[in-house]
Amino acid sequence: MYRQKRPPKLKNDPPLSLQYNKGYEAFSSVKQWTRKIDTATIIVTACPFKEHTMQAREWQRGYNKAYFDNLEKLHEANGRH
Repeated sequence: MYRQKRPPKLKNDPPLSLQYNKGYEAFSSVKQWTRKIDTATIIVTACPFKEHTMQAREWQRGYNKAYFDNLEKLHEANGRH
């Protein structure tokens, strides 16, 4: 039987867990920018990876996980479920 080979990893493809962890850490980083628009405060964080790549998606996934973990902590602290 003929088995297909996986495409070779590129030299610059580190494990995706690194990008995930960077995204998770970026949520609580002091390198976030804040902007005031009317009465709302907007938090802006830039992804360090090229758009539409697997690395950028993993970074975003880590950032989102940190956001929802923080949101859950806030709800628990306020007595919400």
